[in-house]
Amino acid sequence: MACLSLLSGVHPLPLLLLITLLGPVALVRGVTFRVVNKCPFPVWPAAAPNAGHPVLAGGGFLLPPGQSRRVSAPPTWNGRFWGRTGCNFTSTATNHHGNAAAACLTGDCGGRLACNGTAGAPPATLVEVDLHEDQSKGSSYDVSLVDGYNLPVAVWTKPPTPGAAAADRKCVIPGCAKNVNAVCPPELQVTAAAAVVACKSACVAFGTDAFCCRGAHGTAETCRGSAYSRVFRDACPAYVSYPYDTAAAAARCYAEVYVLTFCPSRWGAGADRVAQA
Repeated sequence: MACLSLLSGVHPLPLLLLITLLGPVALVRGVTFRVVNKCPFPVWPAAAPNAGHPVLAGGGFLLPPGQSRRVSAPPTWNGRFWGRTGCNFTSTATNHHGNAAAACLTGDCGGRLACNGTAGAPPATLVEVDLHEDQSKGSSYDVSLVDGYNLPVAVWTKPPTPGAAAADRKCVIPGCAKNVNAVCPPELQVTAAAAVVACKSACVAFGTDAFCCRGAHGTAETCRGSAYSRVFRDACPAYVSYPYDTAAAAARCYAEVYVLTFCPSRWGAGADRVAQA
């Protein structure tokens, strides 16, 4: 009651003057990532921001089969998403450095459920995002196998207007035509319980300048890919297979909702069907 009495004694003129001086308040609209798991097993999606950008959704969460989660982001967010597999966060084991042992078979981030901005351990399929508020510029995104592969993922925009049939084809990055783990060369394989759970890139496996496009091989003219990157290219034509891979251009589309789907379809299913899922 005392608060009401104080407010009732305030003259409206100063309040109107304050509103006039401040001017209209602009509402900043953010972006939503709808993360979907169509795999027949749990996936632990994770996100890591680039420098100067906030951590989204704590950096990681569990997504059971057939479920989805909406993740909010500022309209100019930059960073990456990836999926982790085979995780067990109940162990208290440590590695030889005394740090928490890996909790996930692939994409682990220091043994934590919420990565809190920490990047995942390769190999892992990465969705790289660069958002822009300016609709004329469009936001860009790609799916990269530069650090290797662990899961297929598709990315597309939600139809921008009610009644639209599907996302614009140029805004769709479809999944893979083949299971990369099934065609992964033995020297790139990551195995667990006698099964291939991920496929390293040649850079991650061998670390040479030629495979990593560094040093004398650090330009588009001197880094042309390899037989290993062509395995990725053949299985996932829409993904970036090595650092200077120009055959897989990033999508550049403005939207308020982007859909990221792990295991989007059976191998070889068409992108148009994926976009309407």
